[in-house]
Amino acid sequence: MSQQVKSRRSVEALANALRLLHQRLLAMVQVDFEKLHGRVQGAATLLQLAIHDPLFAWLAPLSQQIIALYELAETDAPNLDQARASVSGLLDDPSDFRANYLACLQADPGVVMAHAALRAQLG
Repeated sequence: MSQQVKSRRSVEALANALRLLHQRLLAMVQVDFEKLHGRVQGAATLLQLAIHDPLFAWLAPLSQQIIALYELAETDAPNLDQARASVSGLLDDPSDFRANYLACLQADPGVVMAHAALRAQLG
């Protein structure tokens, strides 16, 4: 197997781990939203909320990072080190994302498990 194929698969694995973390966080925010506004009616409504509702806005950097990783995996020479650094930078950046993320880590064992799987991909 070529180095390029190995790098592509590693970047895809990192993107998948990040996507699973995103799903857990999105589910947590959905619960908070539903406490305030009632049940979300379907995946299409949830997608619109994730894009437009301020309660979900802190997840945007994570969504953008997932897209960037999948795009990187499709390039001719995906750089795994660059991908890992980018994800680590997001997780460690003192921002609204990090503050909300740390709160979710404290509140949900599923987020902790997804976080551990992501950290394993980060090496």
